[in-house]
Amino acid sequence: MTAEEDSDVELVQRFQRGDRDAFDELVRRHQDRLYRMAAVWLHHDQQAADVVQEVFLRSIRGLAAFRFRAAPFTWLYRTTRNVCHEYNRRRRTEPLESEPDDPSPGVEQQVAQADAARTVRSLLAGLPERQREVVLLRIFEDLSVRETARAMGCREGTVKALLHKAKARLRLDLEGEVI
Repeated sequence: MTAEEDSDVELVQRFQRGDRDAFDELVRRHQDRLYRMAAVWLHHDQQAADVVQEVFLRSIRGLAAFRFRAAPFTWLYRTTRNVCHEYNRRRRTEPLESEPDDPSPGVEQQVAQADAARTVRSLLAGLPERQREVVLLRIFEDLSVRETARAMGCREGTVKALLHKAKARLRLDLEGEVI
């Protein structure tokens, strides 16, 4: 079986047996997804990249003793969330950084996309933490209700209720937003 065909569980088992290529495959498989989540939580692209690097550094130690009580991605997700919370605690007194103000000339589409991204980040930042988490996992990462519940450590009904409340709040916020 090749690395592309291996499940995350099989990759972790291979890594535990000393196969470093298996860890590299886990990184390739999940780094973009973890980066997107961290960028939403932190509102800062460079810090999101730092968080993902920290998550994988911690993973080298943590996955060596991983006991498979949760799916490997769930463990990586929770580690990412915890590292993001650590970063946010450290920078509470610092203002949120915005996107660069110096776009290259003639790239109106990039400017519009950056404005839309800022609007989405701003709207998501206004949600309570658990609602923001559900939106991130269900909508942005396209996890199922069951996968989201596992990642968040709650029941499926809680995921559905949080998502419903988040969508209602986002609708109200969007009505007040000038786009």
